[in-house]
Amino acid sequence: MSGTTQQYIVRDRDIIRDTEGRMFVVLGYIQPENRILSFLKYVPSSEGRWERAGQKYRRIFYGNVEAVIDGLEIVPSEYLVEDTHFGTTLLEVPHTHVAEHYKPNDRLEEILGQGPKDELESAVAGMAEVLQGQLGLSISDIGVAGSIAWKGHNPEFSDINMNVYGYESAWKLQKNYQQASEDDHVRLRTLEEWNMGISRVLNRIPALSANDLRKLFARRLAFYFDDQCIGVTPVLQPEEAPIMHGSESYSQLASELVQITFHVENADYGIFHPALLKGQSKSLQNFNGIEITRIMVYDGAFTGLFFPGDEIEVYGTLQKVTPNTSDREEMYQLMVGTKDGAGREYIRFSK
Repeated sequence: MSGTTQQYIVRDRDIIRDTEGRMFVVLGYIQPENRILSFLKYVPSSEGRWERAGQKYRRIFYGNVEAVIDGLEIVPSEYLVEDTHFGTTLLEVPHTHVAEHYKPNDRLEEILGQGPKDELESAVAGMAEVLQGQLGLSISDIGVAGSIAWKGHNPEFSDINMNVYGYESAWKLQKNYQQASEDDHVRLRTLEEWNMGISRVLNRIPALSANDLRKLFARRLAFYFDDQCIGVTPVLQPEEAPIMHGSESYSQLASELVQITFHVENADYGIFHPALLKGQSKSLQNFNGIEITRIMVYDGAFTGLFFPGDEIEVYGTLQKVTPNTSDREEMYQLMVGTKDGAGREYIRFSK
């Protein structure tokens, strides 16, 4: 490339294939320059169940923080960076090691333009048309993620995950799930149909009860298009990110996790990844009376479920947030979804 390095503008849930064939999923909207904060999801393997262009892949990531940590042990050491924004070691693929960048909205455009090749692609096309027709969303603001995005899916066992791009479009969907489900092919997923998901979180986070999780999952929204379940994830455009990488830094204030009761006042970015909840806690007497004014959530089990007026119990990692400009003051947050807190951090409704 004439001595220049390809620069990639990525969005949450884009797919990256590195030069060794490993597949990574972009993790959130706080992205560094020249690297891609992501997690490892698939690796080439002759015993894999996923396949693209004659290459089989084995899945590494199964939807939890622990699986993200497992991926850290597989990747080259040069992918592991002491990130000064987050104050911890993270997996960040260098742009120079990217072989292919799969964009979910480009893949949807291909499916609609060329026609679906199987029943999963047919459901994707149908759901996109419903979102366009019922809610007025632009097709350019919709994408298909997961293995369908990189053509590694198998109709016998693959699931369907779609994205809606942009702050405005994402909130339009969030507020109008019921309207979208009025199409003859579409219905909302019931609470009983979340039982397997509830069981997985129960096994992963023993501190939560089944009742805690049923209350949370009662707010979780997903579609069925005919008999295919489709989850739709809100994704910000890069220019819409409320926090830019390097605009602030986080330092951990306690080796042990901290429990607080938090009153949610603002959840404008509570449906995105990472989710941000602004509000107020009581003073933490063990920490010089500081107050928590923000919850940052990287654990997808607790994203998109909390809104202004909610009283929630949060058990997470206490961090000081230091801005890089003098016009902002230091603040304190709890992060839920850290490596060290895996399996212990949680959010539930306050009793």
